[in-house]
Amino acid sequence: MVVASASEFSMGFNLYFDYAAIVILVFLLIAIILKKQFFGIGNKLYFFILVCALISAILDVLASISTFPISLLFALNTLFMASRASTALSIFLYACSLGKIFYKMIRKKWSFFLILIPILIFTILLIVNCFTRFIFDYVEGPKYVRGPFRWTAYAVSYLYVLAAVIIVISSRKYHSRAQIAAVVGVFLVQVGVSVFQLLVPMELVEMLVVAITLLTLSLFIESPEHFIDQKLMQPSYRSFLGNTTRQFDLKEPFSVIFVVVENAATLYNLCPHEQAIGFLRLCCASISEKVHKIDSSVTTYSIGNSTLAFIYSERSKDEEMLDLVRHEFSVPAEHNGIRFQFESKICLVNCPEDCNDVSDLIAFSSTYPKLTGKQFLDVAPYRHERGNILFSLDHILQRAIENKSFSVYYQGIYSIKEKDFVAAEGLLRLNDHDFGTIMPSLMIPYAETSGKIGEIGRIVMEKSFEFFAAKLRGRLSYIEVNLSPIELLNPNLSSDIKILAEKYEIKPDEIVFEITEEAVLMADVSTESNIDAIRKMGYRIAIDDFGTGYSNLSRILQLDISILKFDRSMTKILAQNQQDDFFLGLFTIFHNRNLTVLFEGVEDKEVAEKLEKMGADHIQGYYYSKTIPEEDFLRLIGE
Repeated sequence: MVVASASEFSMGFNLYFDYAAIVILVFLLIAIILKKQFFGIGNKLYFFILVCALISAILDVLASISTFPISLLFALNTLFMASRASTALSIFLYACSLGKIFYKMIRKKWSFFLILIPILIFTILLIVNCFTRFIFDYVEGPKYVRGPFRWTAYAVSYLYVLAAVIIVISSRKYHSRAQIAAVVGVFLVQVGVSVFQLLVPMELVEMLVVAITLLTLSLFIESPEHFIDQKLMQPSYRSFLGNTTRQFDLKEPFSVIFVVVENAATLYNLCPHEQAIGFLRLCCASISEKVHKIDSSVTTYSIGNSTLAFIYSERSKDEEMLDLVRHEFSVPAEHNGIRFQFESKICLVNCPEDCNDVSDLIAFSSTYPKLTGKQFLDVAPYRHERGNILFSLDHILQRAIENKSFSVYYQGIYSIKEKDFVAAEGLLRLNDHDFGTIMPSLMIPYAETSGKIGEIGRIVMEKSFEFFAAKLRGRLSYIEVNLSPIELLNPNLSSDIKILAEKYEIKPDEIVFEITEEAVLMADVSTESNIDAIRKMGYRIAIDDFGTGYSNLSRILQLDISILKFDRSMTKILAQNQQDDFFLGLFTIFHNRNLTVLFEGVEDKEVAEKLEKMGADHIQGYYYSKTIPEEDFLRLIGE
């Protein structure tokens, strides 16, 4: 309720506008409560604005009822002014949340105190007004009387609204034009309606306009279907993208904990779909509540592909936050009679130390589970003065592809029968001029996940063909070239091999293509077709990592392979004098099939001699040869 000068007004105000405002505000509050729209500080501040506005509208109505005692009317109007000032402050804080400076502002006590100064001064004036009546008063009639300092109520609102407009405009690149127009328009309308109220004091339209502007904010800014993952009822990928972009632009340090739940799909096989979704929602809500107790700034996002992201600004809380998240995903979750053990991959990222670009951060969230077999990936050891290697892999690999700067190192394959090297395996290596040596255990899984392994494989294959034709022919029988599961899906694989063989005059018996046991067991039609085509061209096939998966001998032997390479884990078992009869039985089966038996990871004389006695054919490992560059390998076989 607003009036214009130190004059008196009879209590004949038009209250229909206030009634309409109350209906709209109640509707908005009910909608928020039903949708449980309390995910971030912006949602909570918006809810608080609605509550303040509803209280103001109700008080505006009550303070205009002429049958009330004058003392009660005075108290109600005092409360109305206090709630309107609180609404203005809430609008300013809401604008700070839109501009992503809310937590930054409240952490600095002096800046937060400066923000509170206008409302504190006005609160003191309202208290003093109880004795001086220099803001407003009620007299017999009853009549409402404006005081000479009535303008202070508008000064507080204008100050906060003006500051809010400045903040929203300064952060305009984080929002669409429609959103910016809606927010700025809402704030400016608040100023305009107060001017109208000064000129037409009997028409109480202010609260109705406030309610309509809050409805506009709900439609353009607070629409949960745009920013909330409807399955888990957490902020979505779109919200994650927008907020991390702002964080990087603000150049404020923050941390992200990624969690990829690898067996989430299993839950849908254990119980009905809706029940599974309800269980996952409860799990997310429970974890979000717990992390929020550690750092109130944390926001939990559901960014797709069964991935959660926890973003927070208190870097000192890293260890505590990580311990909580790791614990929550390492013990069975129980809700509504369902008990389920999540299998997850967790990673903590510090920005900007590890990553200063949102696209790299998003790409990493989907690739890091492939970079480790452990539940937690520690990115700290990969930090470099030029950035974190893990976040630069895409750029590193792309540059190496364009410059063909990959190297092929070789490890000799020793023949027990011939007492000499008869072959070598070519292994991918990369020495980047910015980051140094890139470990294959990082490079290859990332290349497979990002789709770059095909281009890399062609480069390695050509280098191997060229090296054998130029330096190894006549000195070794063959070299082994690895084919990844992704390469085996390439419909042009056989033609690519044919082109390179013709270019370097390579004969089929000079190359053995090596594929993993997993690729064989999981082979689809395209993979089987390529393996068959390679065999028909006269090339031999070697199965690598035998013994690491759920080996199916009949499946492997159906492929007409030539060499079976036992994984180093099997070599360790044999070295410990375990399962000797088992190995002897396998050797008999394989030799009857004319398969060459090769053991990898042989590192000492005792194991080499044992394999010779048991009837293995070839040995590969550090005991005879490390993986070394071309020139060093040539010197080794020359000796």
